[in-house]
Amino acid sequence: MKPIIQSIDDALDKIYSYVDYSMTHAEEISSAVFSLERIRNLLSKLDNPQDQYQTVHVAGTKGKGSVCSMIYQVLCACGYRTGIYTSPHLIRFNERIQVDGKMISDRDLIRLTEEVTSVIDPLYPPSSFDLMTAIAFKYFQEKKVDFAVIETGLGGRLDSTNVITPLISVITSISLDHVNFLGNTIEAIAAEKAGIIKPGVPIIAAAEHPAAMAVLRKTASERNAEWIDVESQYGSIPADDSDRGQTLMIWQRSEQLKLSRYLTAGEETDWKPWLLRIPMAGLHQSKNAATALAALIRLKPLADKITEENIEKGFSETFWPCRFEIVSEQPLIVLDGAHNQDSMRNLAATINRYYGTRQITCVIGCSEDKDLAAMLKEIAPLVQEFVATRSTHPRSMDPNKILEQVLACGRRGQVCEKLEDALEVIQNRPADCVYIVTGSLFVTAGFRELMMKSHPEIRYFAGDE
Repeated sequence: MKPIIQSIDDALDKIYSYVDYSMTHAEEISSAVFSLERIRNLLSKLDNPQDQYQTVHVAGTKGKGSVCSMIYQVLCACGYRTGIYTSPHLIRFNERIQVDGKMISDRDLIRLTEEVTSVIDPLYPPSSFDLMTAIAFKYFQEKKVDFAVIETGLGGRLDSTNVITPLISVITSISLDHVNFLGNTIEAIAAEKAGIIKPGVPIIAAAEHPAAMAVLRKTASERNAEWIDVESQYGSIPADDSDRGQTLMIWQRSEQLKLSRYLTAGEETDWKPWLLRIPMAGLHQSKNAATALAALIRLKPLADKITEENIEKGFSETFWPCRFEIVSEQPLIVLDGAHNQDSMRNLAATINRYYGTRQITCVIGCSEDKDLAAMLKEIAPLVQEFVATRSTHPRSMDPNKILEQVLACGRRGQVCEKLEDALEVIQNRPADCVYIVTGSLFVTAGFRELMMKSHPEIRYFAGDE
């Protein structure tokens, strides 16, 4: 008998035939629909593949993808067979599930979609993200990975990935985002992220906001989880940096004796910071790198192949597209998926650092549930002109509404209903201008895909299996 799912389009149609909350308007969803019972039921019918390998679990509002990628690349550099599960994908669905730098193949995705959907209990219908997660966990089991780095999709407490018991948990920067699902205060959002903290499992915390850190620390104490506060235990600054990447100096404060400029004549110290090169720009990446390093240092007693050399190698090979990614030199086009006020503030700081004297045009599109006014407040002072556009995502904001808010900021702009039109605008403008594409990962991913058609030098996210 032929399988029902015979092509990659069949597989994706099947996955998305279940409720996909990422494609649903926020006002149509009650938080009550989120539950771990469906994913637990589904995984139990697959003999709980997520329990067959070691995991690292990462949540947060910003930086979690970069941190996941750094940890993943280091574990790969160590020679461990390593998987990574992230979302959303940029161009191909297969990007979400990778092992050792290779995306899951269409063939395996088709086969596993058939296998996983065949055991669904109609009393516990999964969401599309439940299905994706189950497929990823099953694939990692089949590939016999030593480690899997797992990024939460939304929140943490009721996220489909929160059925694992990891070696360590990591929570990156927390800010206001997805307020319809997670709550409209920092404390409420932190409480949802804190849901990944497991009893007795070390937690690496880099939430930044004091109120968020207080919530996380309280949860860690209640669950007897070792508390590692990146801010108080690690320091990090760029030793040198450019818009192409940076060398970071990172140190453990407990091992820091004295910085050289404070030493008296003839005095010596054995203090030596880490010097780690990452091909990613922006001061905020130094905090992400310190967070990833803290996680790897805590993981080292459980993974003896983690060495200084392998950490350096892994960091230098980290690649995370659409995070201040330069995709064209002439004209200079930068893609950055900043999608809330805090991430837009980081983007503005990075633009100002590297292009402070340049003419800036910003191509912007965002989801309709975003606080666009707050985002524009951060970046508008640096921008001479905006091009309002949209991705093909069903929750994308009408570019005419974007333009209204751009004009309210006292900036000029125009509307391009399609990304192709926005690219054409750039191509017909002065080459000495800097073009920033931002507001949404869906916008930057769509723009990147267009650029790849005419710029073969733009590397893909990962190789094919």
